[in-house]
Amino acid sequence: MFWNNYSNFNSAMSGFEYQQHAAATYINYYPALYGSYHGVHANGGMQLAEKHGVGIVYSGDIIPVMTNTVLVNYNYQFDLKKAGKLSTGVGLGVGRVQIRKGYEDDYLFAIPEPQNTFQLAFGAAYKWKKLLLGVASTNLNQPKNPSTGSYYGPGIGINAHASYDFNIGEKFQLTPRALFSSRGGFQNLQLNVTTTYDERFALGFSLHSRDNYGVNIGWDIKRKFRVAYSYNVTVSKLNNGASGGVHEFSIGYLLKN
Repeated sequence: MFWNNYSNFNSAMSGFEYQQHAAATYINYYPALYGSYHGVHANGGMQLAEKHGVGIVYSGDIIPVMTNTVLVNYNYQFDLKKAGKLSTGVGLGVGRVQIRKGYEDDYLFAIPEPQNTFQLAFGAAYKWKKLLLGVASTNLNQPKNPSTGSYYGPGIGINAHASYDFNIGEKFQLTPRALFSSRGGFQNLQLNVTTTYDERFALGFSLHSRDNYGVNIGWDIKRKFRVAYSYNVTVSKLNNGASGGVHEFSIGYLLKN
């Protein structure tokens, strides 16, 4: 769930939207298909002295080719007064890719042995009133072997995200969001609209590119602890109703500004 894990994909977001924030998301990909495909995103961040944001993020996929990345984020935040707030950040860390046990015969040609990489990322974010914008690049250090490039975590590319909160009366809030990502020549646009009641209960609908739809629900307990669930399914003929979709579970802790 990208919206609960901004800092995993944009180093400028650690300690930017919230003074303190931590979240973890577990993803179960296509449970009806053969094999088990899982992913985990986790992060923690905080703001220091009203100008600095720091955090640590982890991303991992347990699929036939396993990837793990850990980065430390740092950003500097500019107070633009009435014009809002700007954050510029960098992420540094390490990554590892290896073939999952039992799949060696299928993928040994691409990754003959475990490989470690240096991870580098940059990002920028801007917040003005209820508008949030961001752009980031991830995994800038390209692997030496091009045939393994698609297995290195989020992949080399960029993403851009935007959201805006509309108040509807005293209790309801409507938040449209958009995420555009480009990786290895492939582009993906994700659109989401979520309605929040009393700053606690959320229900939303998503569209990914042209043939993937999803719903998401969330609950902020005492406005500090967040639990959320998302389900996505592909409706094209490639899916044929047999994949079981994608299930995502998130938990988080937040302290609002």
